[in-house]
Order: sequence, then structure tokens, then C-alpha cells
Amino acid sequence: MVLSFVQGEEGRLIILFLAGLGAGFINVLAGGGSLFTLPVLIFAGLDPITANGTNRIGILLENLTATHHFHQGQLTELKQGGMLSLWTLPGVVTGALAGVHISNLWFQRILVIVLIIGAITLLLPKSAVPGSRADGQPSLWLYPALVALGFYGGFIQAGIGFLFILVLRKLLTRHLPQVNAYKTLIIAIYTLPALLIFAWMGEVRWGIGVTIAVGGILGAWLATKVTLSRRGELWIKIAIVVMVGVMAAKLWV
Repeated sequence: MVLSFVQGEEGRLIILFLAGLGAGFINVLAGGGSLFTLPVLIFAGLDPITANGTNRIGILLENLTATHHFHQGQLTELKQGGMLSLWTLPGVVTGALAGVHISNLWFQRILVIVLIIGAITLLLPKSAVPGSRADGQPSLWLYPALVALGFYGGFIQAGIGFLFILVLRKLLTRHLPQVNAYKTLIIAIYTLPALLIFAWMGEVRWGIGVTIAVGGILGAWLATKVTLSRRGELWIKIAIVVMVGVMAAKLWV
């Protein structure tokens, strides 16, 4: 079925573009944009694995766009972000080679619980523990966590933004706009090898993927403007809570 509810090729392209626009905005601001793009790609006639691979085109380009603007806004140090990204690569390659969707109901429910706990922690007041590491200095626990996040991101991707925000805010810095900036940088870097693996397996449709990616780039640019605004941290929290609710409802059923 090729988006049968849309009349003609023009309408189909508009739907793909709008899905990318929404996903790019949500992915950069919070996470969970694949909730929009994966169903649209499947409605466009792709099987789930090919949709998973094709979706990586937009994820790569929108996160590169956001990373550029965040770096201009001095929220990221590219050397540190690049080094952190390297820890995700073993997990990403392993996860992408698996190349199948996780369908286990209990895994989905565990993920829902993790996402909800993560959203709640973002709403708690910031606290500093005397004698703890300086904010911005990575905890040693961050590195194995990045390997695990890389595996999940390479395997299925959906919801990875929430998990990165939870881990980076706990183990790197409590400054949420900076957490968001490092999240987009790490995802941009690890998505390239994941996309290449899916392409090598023949699970990427470039034309459809680029159409969604064009919308994703625009959405990502808009999200960086919100993040860099005076109330950026508040808007990020609102977006995360809303998207965690939507994703939890979808996964739990």
C-alpha cells in the first residue's frame, strides 16, 4: 500500500515532508520523532526493516543540522562530543547488523518504565552532592552506558533520544540545553555507520528517505532555535514529558 489515502505523487511527497518536519523538530528537542516517520514509511510500502534503515537518512541529516547550530551557540565542545561518540560505535555496529525489530512485549514495557522514570527525573530540582565530580566532567559510568545506548540506537533507534537525555544529564552535565546538544552530536556521528550497514544490506530507499530528510532538516533548525532561546530548558522539559506520554501509550498497548 502506497499511502492510499493521499491522491497522487504530489500529495505523497507532502505527507513524507511533513512527517520529516515533525520528526526533525521532536527528535532534536526531545526524542521520539520516529513515532511519526516509521509508520509513514511503512504506509509508503516499505517493510519494517527497510523503514528502519531508510529512517536513518533523516536522523543523520537533522542531527548534523542541529549539531552545527548548537556548536555555533557554543553548547558543545566537538572534541569531547566526538570522543564520547566513539564509545557508541561497537554497540551501533552490533545492533545495526542484527537488523530486526524488537517485538517482545515485556521489553517494550520495560522501556516505557525507563522513559517515564527519565521524564520524572527531569522535573526534579537540580541538586549537587558535596565532593561529587564537577558538572561537565564525565562519570566513569558514562562509557559503558554509551556502548549500551549505541546498541539500542543501531538496532531500532526509536526512543533513543529520551535515553540519551537521561544518561547524559545524570553522568555528564545537568545543563539540559547542553545535554540536548551533546545528544544530537553523538547521534549524528553514530548514525552514519548504522545507515551504511542498512544500505549495504539493501534496506534503504534513498528517494523516500531524502524527502523525509528535507523536512527533518527544517524541523531540526526550528528545534535549535527553541533550545537556544531564553526558556529553552523549559520547552525541552515540556516536549520530553509530552512525547514520553505519547510513546508510553503506544508501546504499552
